[in-house]
Amino acid sequence: MKKIIIIITILSAMPTMAQDIHFTMWDAMPITTNPATTGVFPGDHRVAINYRNQWASIGNPYTTYSFMGDAGMFKNKWQNGFMGIGLNVYKDVAGQTDFGTTKISLGISNIVFLNDKNSASVGLMGSWGQNSMSPNSLEWDSQFNGQYFDASLSSNESMSFQSTNFFDFSAGALWAYGTGSKTLSSHDEFKMKAGVAFYHITRPSRQVEFGDLDKLYSKLAFHADAHIGLSNTKLALRPKFIGYVQGPTRQFAGGLMLRYMLREESKYTGMFSEMAISVGSYMRMGDAFAPSAEFEIGSLAFGVAYDLNTSDLSAATGGNGGPEVYIKFISPNPFTYGRGTKSNARFN
Repeated sequence: MKKIIIIITILSAMPTMAQDIHFTMWDAMPITTNPATTGVFPGDHRVAINYRNQWASIGNPYTTYSFMGDAGMFKNKWQNGFMGIGLNVYKDVAGQTDFGTTKISLGISNIVFLNDKNSASVGLMGSWGQNSMSPNSLEWDSQFNGQYFDASLSSNESMSFQSTNFFDFSAGALWAYGTGSKTLSSHDEFKMKAGVAFYHITRPSRQVEFGDLDKLYSKLAFHADAHIGLSNTKLALRPKFIGYVQGPTRQFAGGLMLRYMLREESKYTGMFSEMAISVGSYMRMGDAFAPSAEFEIGSLAFGVAYDLNTSDLSAATGGNGGPEVYIKFISPNPFTYGRGTKSNARFN
């Protein structure tokens, strides 16, 4: 009972959290962050899936499933840039009522090469979404028969929930800068991206309670990340930052990964693909600290993070926020894509 009281007290005192899903490893699902990142990666085709489970230790966890895929088009036809197209799908299920949001988004971007080191892109995304809920899973005091909870008893509550469809639009801009290694073995490349995105331009309505509609607040997102190769070593630093402003909600997060090149491609036979491992952590201010790791081998990448609560909610969760994992595939091999050309220096 004490644990339940703590949970209710904390949740009732907390301001409404960001109305959109969020990931600890947001850079693994970039289209979710900014439609201008569509097609911006070292390759021609990219797909990724992400699974996130939050607060399972207090029951009725928040679970998010996400898929994205994008591609660069007309790279061999447009001299000073190319076009990106992408698909993003996610399903978010939360709480005892399984309140769910399903969203399918289509994005398009235009990438322009400003010079050998700089590029810029703008992107647009249109989305269809739907909300759902299962109120029958709720328990009421009228269903207590004096000894135990009896689901066969009437709740004496009149509840109705009709799934709500909505359409949504977003836009974003991105700048990328990069310089390649001075020599094949110096590993001193530097790459950086920074962007801004504006979501829920039309402020669509969605159903959040029985019979009630709520307009989504528009959301401003801004982010930056870098890849800093440490000269004449196999190490690189990867700092990153993101911030959201949505209605009364503010969220800021940062991360730092240390990447180590385990193995380079066999230069003559091509039998062995490059391998790299990254370790580090992410931090959401006032919310959670998340140790993380990533493993890359050729076209495949795997990542995992685990949230450790630092907010007042840790009194109920014991600090256990929950895991997040992703798998990503890029074709051709991102380690060697564009090697020997100047254009690849812009993207990481």
